[in-house]
Amino acid sequence: MVKAMLDTTEILIFAGVGLVFALGLLAFCKWSGAAVQRIAAYALIALCFLYVGFAFRAEESGPWVGVEMTGVAVFGTLAGMSIIGSPWWVVAGFALHPLYAIYFHYIGAAAQFAPAPFVVANAAFDVAMALFVAYAALRGGRKSVTRTEDTSEKEAPQRRLAARSQHRSQSRDAGGPA
Repeated sequence: MVKAMLDTTEILIFAGVGLVFALGLLAFCKWSGAAVQRIAAYALIALCFLYVGFAFRAEESGPWVGVEMTGVAVFGTLAGMSIIGSPWWVVAGFALHPLYAIYFHYIGAAAQFAPAPFVVANAAFDVAMALFVAYAALRGGRKSVTRTEDTSEKEAPQRRLAARSQHRSQSRDAGGPA
């Protein structure tokens, strides 16, 4: 079964749909206060499982489900590493996933079961999420330095007060003025 490629207008429309979904996910992160890195990691895992679902539509679904589960393992590992570590892992996952989706699911052999509009929308979503998570990681790095400075300035009076209190107790123990 050979599928026809989408024309330019369809590609632009479905890429726009992918961007709308990315903006929706980013709005959800902003509204809920959830970490973009964590939500993006979950989204990457969910996208991989959607391709597993599509693999069940293949003529010989057994091997295709295995191939798609390998994709879940690879991209899920990158997503998992970003949850417990650096956000750059999910950026790498979202940067590699559109290449995998277009090459394997749009042009390649998996085009027999993966819907072309979904693949194009997915690729646009992936690129948008990779860019936004990278932006958030770079911006978050600068914010954390500022927060550290602000925290140390707020804690300085408390440290001085604790030092004074400790000095008074030592003076009393030594027989000095109370």
